[in-house]
Amino acid sequence: MAGRSFQHLLSFLMLLLLCAKPGLGNVTGCIERERQALLHFKRGLVDQFGLLSSWGDNNRDCCQWRGVQCSNQSGHIIMLHLLAPPNEEYDEYGIYQSLRGDISPSLLELEHLTHLDLSCNDFEGRHIPPFLGSLSRMQYLNLSHAHFNHTVPTQLGNLSNLLSLDLSDNYYHLNSGNLEWLSRLSSLRHLDLSSVDLSEAIHWSQAINKLPSLIHLDLRHCYLPPIPSLTIPSLSHGNSSVPLVFLDLSWNYLTSSIYPWLLNFSTTLLHLDLSFNHLNSSIPEYAFGNMSSLEYLDLSFNQLRGSIPDIVGKMVLLSHLDLSYNQLQGSIPDTVGKMVLLSDLDLSNNQLRGSIPNTVGKMVLLSHLDLSYNQLQGSIPDTVGKMVLLSDLDLSRNQLQGSIPDTVGKMVLLSHLDLSCNQLQGSIPDTVGKMVLLSHLDLSLNQLQGSIPDTVGKMVLLSHLDLSLNQLQGSIPDTVGKMVSLKNLYLSQNHLQGLQLLFLPY
Repeated sequence: MAGRSFQHLLSFLMLLLLCAKPGLGNVTGCIERERQALLHFKRGLVDQFGLLSSWGDNNRDCCQWRGVQCSNQSGHIIMLHLLAPPNEEYDEYGIYQSLRGDISPSLLELEHLTHLDLSCNDFEGRHIPPFLGSLSRMQYLNLSHAHFNHTVPTQLGNLSNLLSLDLSDNYYHLNSGNLEWLSRLSSLRHLDLSSVDLSEAIHWSQAINKLPSLIHLDLRHCYLPPIPSLTIPSLSHGNSSVPLVFLDLSWNYLTSSIYPWLLNFSTTLLHLDLSFNHLNSSIPEYAFGNMSSLEYLDLSFNQLRGSIPDIVGKMVLLSHLDLSYNQLQGSIPDTVGKMVLLSDLDLSNNQLRGSIPNTVGKMVLLSHLDLSYNQLQGSIPDTVGKMVLLSDLDLSRNQLQGSIPDTVGKMVLLSHLDLSCNQLQGSIPDTVGKMVLLSHLDLSLNQLQGSIPDTVGKMVLLSHLDLSLNQLQGSIPDTVGKMVSLKNLYLSQNHLQGLQLLFLPY
């Protein structure tokens, strides 16, 4: 503390000698003019929970106030971070602890402010103050989750030094009919406008193309309209210098006209989310063929048709691929096995046919595999046992035949296994008992025979067990009664013998 005070004192002496301006006589290191500006700002707020209790005459050094940071060199306030810490977000009655009220123009006195975070407060439907666009040194502005309303002021486009702008999640009350004001933010690297109503921003894509430094773009839930087809030829040459790495355009009204625009970022993108849109064509190889750096791809909840292209195998850095809830047909290409870094693969709720390729066993880092609600045939390949890191496997609602391979017992980290609603035959392998972390096991609606293996009782974490609608015989093993975590037990529509009411759910 003494070292910091000395620095402030030294800064004060230097400023006094160089500037000799009024308001610099505070030996504590806090510039009086800026201190008064903060007090004026506080008077416009309702601080029900005392978040700004340190702001006052009992502590005249405003550089020590909560959420305030000053420059060690000049003593000027450079940061206001007024987000309540996570452990203080709610009081004992479950009420969110936040500031309310007006944002005072007194903040304009903080001419050296580079960082302003007012997120997760409650400004009760007020406008975002246009005067914020006059804080010319601002580099970081976060007004997310703050209950702002009305139109985003175009004056924010005057913040030419801005590196990060976050106006997200103001509950769809914010809107911006034109994004041309963004084009003046030439230094912007991070932009999050998710849940801002951009339904009238017809030329939003052209505005993004004018941000030469942009790396992270989040436009989720923005009601984005499709890119007009007339603009596609000028966007399809990949000439944009925008170095986008993260792009989230989910939950909008985008159509397949988005694909040519994506070519602008094909060599830089690592994360791409186009889920919950209106994509209605096949997955074009020209758009994704060069995305060799992609690590995350989500095209779920669209109306994609055709087959899964072989080019997915070229995305060797992918760790997440979700194509679920589309209308994809054809078979799962063998090339999926080339995605050896994949940890999440979801192809569920499509119209895929053919067999599960043996190459899935090459995806040894896979933790989540969902192929449910398709028309897959053939047997479950033995190679699934090579996916030893798998925690969730869902192959339900298909037309799979053959037996459950013994190799399932090698997936010792599995917590969820669903093979229900298929045509599986044979017996339940004893090796299921090796999956000691399993909490959900559903083998119902198959043609399984034989008895329930005693090893089922070793799955002490199992809370849901459904073996109903099979052809199982014998009696329920005593070990089932030792499954202390079991909450749901379904064994009906089998050929099991004896009265075993003790083991039915209560």
